[in-house]
Amino acid sequence: MATSAPAVKQRAFDQTERRQRTLWGDAWRRLTRNKAAVVGLVVIVMFVLVAIFAPLLAPHNPVLQTNSNSLRPPMWVDTGNPRTTGVPEHVLGTDTLGRDTLSKLIYAARVSMIVGLVPTIFVTLVGVTIGLISGFAGGWVDNLMMRSVEIVSSFPDLLFLITLNVALRDTVFGRTANGLLLIFVALALVSWTGMARLVRGQVLSLKQKEFVEAARAVGAPRWQIVLKHLLPNTFAPIIVSISFLIPGFILGESVLTFLAVGMRPSVDPTNQFPTSWGVMVQEGYNQLSSGPWMLLFPVLCIAAVMLAFTFIGDGLRDALDPRETK
Repeated sequence: MATSAPAVKQRAFDQTERRQRTLWGDAWRRLTRNKAAVVGLVVIVMFVLVAIFAPLLAPHNPVLQTNSNSLRPPMWVDTGNPRTTGVPEHVLGTDTLGRDTLSKLIYAARVSMIVGLVPTIFVTLVGVTIGLISGFAGGWVDNLMMRSVEIVSSFPDLLFLITLNVALRDTVFGRTANGLLLIFVALALVSWTGMARLVRGQVLSLKQKEFVEAARAVGAPRWQIVLKHLLPNTFAPIIVSISFLIPGFILGESVLTFLAVGMRPSVDPTNQFPTSWGVMVQEGYNQLSSGPWMLLFPVLCIAAVMLAFTFIGDGLRDALDPRETK
């Protein structure tokens, strides 16, 4: 007997409702209703696109030096900025060596985005792995791993970062990728402990739940319980933690560079990562009285990225809260 049209429509509606009631579907819907989080997403996507298409967007070579063109003011200052067909040649002015500030900002976005991403990947992999093993195994394994976490976290982060960078800065390892590799390692080494503790706490609260006991009862191997039952249920706090880690690493690179133990600026015109916002902050601070715009623009970029990630993190924390039903 043929199925009536209303019955088909009702079945399709029920299937749509089931899809919409999944955890991730509900979370995405709540996240998109958060205006601040949406603004944060737009800002981050914009900076990522700027970083990817930097060679197409930058009006000048960011390392091109012109001594007769140094310390040109931004476009809203009427004097001192040569114009081409009515448009200022340097929209955001130049630095002490005549390099275009806007082009430097665009290329610096590449470094800052990578600095935020690469250490986060390492921290997530190490922290999640240690947290899962420690929380699920328990006993002496848990005690040994948590004592290791406490030892690492007992070091003052900033002092450890400065010491490591000073000790290895002039080595081959420290000069690789203009010092970026050393920054990646330094930031990751002191940051994985928080992720490990977070995941361990989640696993300790989950491994006594009924669905885990049921998996044990049917003879599921331990690796399957960890990867298919415990790990997916820790994704929500992990994602929220990642959204706060990334801006922290971007700020960390800026602080290290400002203290002259971070990234090395490059003068190679073929280098795709010639500078960072941290380098620009250091240069701007040294010329604060004669060229305050050199400090203003990288600080605004850092602040915008950190604020955007904060909005996203707050939005994710609310959207992934299982008690939230809006």
